[in-house]
Amino acid sequence: MSADRVRKEGWTMVKHRQAYRSRRLLVVSALLLVATVVVGAARSRPTTTQIVSATSAHFAVPSGSIDHLDPGLWYFASTWKLSLATCTPLLTYRDVAGNAGKVVVGGIAALPKVTNGGRTYTFQIKPGLKFPDGKPINAAVEKATFDRLFGKKLASPAVGFFNVITGSQAVADGTAKSVSGITAKGNTLTVHLTSPVGSFEKRMTVPWTCPVPTGSPAGATENGSLLVSGPYVVSKYVPDRSLVLTRNPAYNAKQLGDRGHFDTLNIDIGVDASQAELQIKAGQLDGYLDRLPAASVNQDLTDPALKGRIFLNPTPSVSYLWMNNDVAPFNNAKVRQAVNYAVNRNAILRVWGGRSQGQITDQILPPTMGGFHDVQIYPANGDLTKAKALIKASGIKLPVSTTLRTRSDAPGFLQMAQAVQSELKAIGFNVSIKSAPDSVNGGVISTRASKVPMGINNWTQDYPDGDDFFLPLLDGEKITPTNNNNYASFNNPSVVRQINKNIALLGSARDQAWVSLDVSTMRNFAPWAPLNNPTWVDLISSHVSGYVYTPVYGLDLTTLRPK
Repeated sequence: MSADRVRKEGWTMVKHRQAYRSRRLLVVSALLLVATVVVGAARSRPTTTQIVSATSAHFAVPSGSIDHLDPGLWYFASTWKLSLATCTPLLTYRDVAGNAGKVVVGGIAALPKVTNGGRTYTFQIKPGLKFPDGKPINAAVEKATFDRLFGKKLASPAVGFFNVITGSQAVADGTAKSVSGITAKGNTLTVHLTSPVGSFEKRMTVPWTCPVPTGSPAGATENGSLLVSGPYVVSKYVPDRSLVLTRNPAYNAKQLGDRGHFDTLNIDIGVDASQAELQIKAGQLDGYLDRLPAASVNQDLTDPALKGRIFLNPTPSVSYLWMNNDVAPFNNAKVRQAVNYAVNRNAILRVWGGRSQGQITDQILPPTMGGFHDVQIYPANGDLTKAKALIKASGIKLPVSTTLRTRSDAPGFLQMAQAVQSELKAIGFNVSIKSAPDSVNGGVISTRASKVPMGINNWTQDYPDGDDFFLPLLDGEKITPTNNNNYASFNNPSVVRQINKNIALLGSARDQAWVSLDVSTMRNFAPWAPLNNPTWVDLISSHVSGYVYTPVYGLDLTTLRPK
């Protein structure tokens, strides 16, 4: 997420593209226009004409954490947290923690009727939903939203998630203007797939499905004016400085849930994490929408004065060392297995920030995934004897000189790379580290012709399903010359066959199939050396209550309440 601001700490199935931003003021309710809002704690303040109870909360994000305010483009962790407050997707999750927060429920539509062997989904848009201008949110609006998502002018990352919809590729290719597999009549939206996809309902929860008004510009709209289906709307946006959210007067709480308990959410942009941590403890900020410094939170977690205000949560993500199967010696499975035995995952976790920042892993899927069980394929502290034996059995000549790339603009990544560099030295590998900001590094490692031998990245789920790891990261049929997420260029026919078998499965059988594929892939082929599953620490001020960490999007702004 970012390691923190980028939701994936890498890329999605299709890379997002940056766009320039502008600002615009939206009309809000008269109540909010006459209220004087206090930043920080929720308090009542008099206006010149009357006493109006106005509540406000104050948050911050670092520079660069808002990638887009167009719901067809956003993809950073911070903006997906904002999506909970500013839009309602077609389907969604309850605002609760734990496994209950991973169960798909209705969003602007009720749960669909599935027919035609899993190829047809029929959604009923909930009645009485409107945009702030009074126009209805109906099936035609959602169809137009999907037509816009696939349009070339928008270049949305959603394309890689929804290209299973019949006729969607024609729109993406520019040979059609409308997705033939989506039809709308009144409040009935019907979606036809080319083949069954067991995770399709989960895919429909991503914030790209948030409805935008019919006739919205085909290209990026970065002023927040399209965020009009959630409990809040954007009332002011100054790029790289501030964002103000106020209540959406058209929000239908009866149909969509009682969400959003402050009148105003003020978000400062460009606040350093260390400064934010101090300001939260001083009551000058109510929360931070990015990762706080490891050293600070390690102390805060043991501070009794912060009990009930600091929260340690698992994240649905994995940090991993990938090895390029196109580049010698990593085209040899025994070498990749040797690397897995050589790395000391406990030592790497220490330089990442310690136990408060994650837990070690040697598996592809995170423990938050349904059906997960810890198999312990490789030893936590490494086994140099086994690693050296595998290197000898591989037949490669030592020493090996190679390169490892990682990002330089997020804490912990360079430190993990240096730990790996030291550990691989013991088996005859001379590793040179190259680092750059993610905006640069990501472009290099996602271009297959670059033939980068190794790298460290993080992947965080878009929705809670194994295919969101295997399809973009390890499916050999999804490798592309550029914008490639399969950095390891891993293309194993037996793994591809099993991925294709798993796609249509449902329920616990689906979960178990992904977990089994995880174990067999790591044990037999080892395309990565998974390192850790990061955790997330939130600290909130004494002015707010109602904290909920959702297992899909993290901190839920809509459940927070003034004390």
